[in-house]
Amino acid sequence: MSVEYYVDKFRNLNMNSNKGRKSPHKVCMLLSVMDLIQAGYIYKNRFQLDATLKERFTHFFNERRHEQDRDTPENPFFHLKSEGFWHLAYQDGIDASLVKGYSAKAINYAYLDDELFDYLKSVIVVNDLKDALVENLSDLTDLYTQWLIDVGKSEKTAKNYSQAIRGSISNWMIQENILREPLTKVKSFREFCRLSETARSLEKFNANGNHMYSAALNSYQRFLADLSQVDVKADIQEIFEDNKLTQTEKNIMVNTRMGQGTFRKQLIEMWKGCSVTGYKNTQMLVASHIKPWREANNTERLDKYNGLLLLANLDKAFDLGFISFQNSGKLMISSQLEAPEVLGLRDDMIFNVHREHKKYLDHHRKILFKGF
Repeated sequence: MSVEYYVDKFRNLNMNSNKGRKSPHKVCMLLSVMDLIQAGYIYKNRFQLDATLKERFTHFFNERRHEQDRDTPENPFFHLKSEGFWHLAYQDGIDASLVKGYSAKAINYAYLDDELFDYLKSVIVVNDLKDALVENLSDLTDLYTQWLIDVGKSEKTAKNYSQAIRGSISNWMIQENILREPLTKVKSFREFCRLSETARSLEKFNANGNHMYSAALNSYQRFLADLSQVDVKADIQEIFEDNKLTQTEKNIMVNTRMGQGTFRKQLIEMWKGCSVTGYKNTQMLVASHIKPWREANNTERLDKYNGLLLLANLDKAFDLGFISFQNSGKLMISSQLEAPEVLGLRDDMIFNVHREHKKYLDHHRKILFKGF
């Protein structure tokens, strides 16, 4: 089958709905398998529902879930078989017609169409397939609003930005026959980037004081990038194109970029929980680089002292420069971060700094931190 065939299949998954909201489970399972193929963890066209796949599923699921959704990776692992490209291999002696749900005693492993598996190994083709998956997610307005709050915006600002994207900017573009439906219906990162540039050129956009509207467009673009893992995909492609690295080194680097592998394990061993809060459930923690991946060399990318283990909301605030740390480990909060208390941030927060952390913290304060 062609790439276009699978892109269409990925855009139109058979998904459960509850009160008009689609369940994100199948999307998250496919994203998880795709990432593990890219990382080299899944290198043969057969994979089991093991701890690594479950952990990756939880990572994507926590970013896309609604309140009523439950973290149940076994459900999409079983029910994706209805899509036609995902297949199950049953244990010996099992009558497949009698199996109604996932059980390790009944199901040995899953596998994909051979053509699809080959496409998912391509760092170029996989981008289109990941982008297509996002189109299955319904009600991006709610996800966007929650994302804004998670990165430190106040509820008021989150509401204003959402209304700007869904309302004013969309209405101006509809009036100019550029759109037929609101921008919040656009789920492709690349398509939104194109439309965003068009919006900025509109007379009404510039006549209405475009600072807030520009900020809303910028933030929605970052939100879509997060959903489709655009930055991660670009970095992974760069790794695979680096002829100076052996295949083993490439696998290690990809694992590190994805927050998997040795780098994450070293951070867990070092911190035993969130570096700042001490929160112990590592499934909820992100292996975060202090000196960002894009600005670090390969040695720095693998250095455990260039990492903090953070709760997802702290990781996002740190990554965007809304918080940083003094060499003493004391938390610094930017004045640009609205309602830091929403993220549970306090001026007296601190983490235990090692000497080796200081050069990376210095870089973060000078380059990324937005200032007091």
